[in-house]
Amino acid sequence: MRIFIAAGGTGGHVFPSLSIAMEFKKVGNHEIFFLGTKRGLEVQTVALRFPVLYVSARGWDRHFRLYTFRVIGENLVGFFTLGWYFFRYRPQAFLAMGSYLSLLGALWAKIFRIPVYLHEQNVYPGLANRIVARWAKKVFLAFEETKKYLRTPGKIEVTGNPLREEVVAWKGEKEKARLSLGLEVHRKTILVVGGSRGSRVLNRVFLEALAFLPQEHLQVIHITGKEDYSEIAREAKVKPLPYLVFSFLESIGVAYAAADVVLCRAGASTVTELFFFGLPSILVPYGGATDNHQWYNAQWLAKHGRAVVLREEELQAPLLAQKILELLNGPPSSQDNFELQAWLEKASTRIVQEILCS
Repeated sequence: MRIFIAAGGTGGHVFPSLSIAMEFKKVGNHEIFFLGTKRGLEVQTVALRFPVLYVSARGWDRHFRLYTFRVIGENLVGFFTLGWYFFRYRPQAFLAMGSYLSLLGALWAKIFRIPVYLHEQNVYPGLANRIVARWAKKVFLAFEETKKYLRTPGKIEVTGNPLREEVVAWKGEKEKARLSLGLEVHRKTILVVGGSRGSRVLNRVFLEALAFLPQEHLQVIHITGKEDYSEIAREAKVKPLPYLVFSFLESIGVAYAAADVVLCRAGASTVTELFFFGLPSILVPYGGATDNHQWYNAQWLAKHGRAVVLREEELQAPLLAQKILELLNGPPSSQDNFELQAWLEKASTRIVQEILCS
């Protein structure tokens, strides 16, 4: 089969898509083309493994202003560019993974009578996916709770959120992970990560919170994003504890395996990975996320794992330090979720088999 996958922008869309694409290549000689923009993570991550058909398009701002005219113009250009790609390559299936590209691509798939498949990574589906779900032949969900937000009975399957093999492979390898990163084996390890683009709020407040923590017993893995990397790296050099700084870490599995507690946003992939590794976490949902979807993701993890959810306006250094210590000194992670964690490893396989057999 020749398959188009629309997934661009952030790691929350790109990494599950890559997992599915790799599974397609494992089970047969399928042609995979990604649809993306030159501004997203797909440029540095997807293009190394699969061909990317680039499109000029932007997400819609729901408040009308002068910028809206630019959005309309770019999306019109992108819409007709996508039409050319569908005419030129004639895919046999279209997999939408969320975002504005999924909606534009699904429109052309309908015009060319190509089966549309949809995967929703978040607990609360975005507007584009709520529309595309009505046209989809099959709707794959990461979370059971998402069913109540979609009016598509009869074609929904809860598959879980696809995890990359290179992430899964690190589970249970704490000592190996710390040694491979050059960290000390017996120190408690804090992982700070603000998503694929980083978070200035998390970066700054965490540095302030370190003053309230017993640094002689700790070490840090800090994934800053591009904008804050140089500044955080300079400050890390003068800290009296092992402190690793990365602008971006594609092989995030090694960081999860090494960590004892995580401070992070609540993107769909992050929440799924934290659950899979059974990691205690402090989640600070990004308030600017469309439809506040990170808040719903965070609440799901709080129900199913050792997660503390804080709003951005609550995030103060003393409180953050207190929560980190509580999680570090708390009981070991429960094994009650072992079966569900193992089930997640096969999410990509379930999605691929459904597409190939339907």
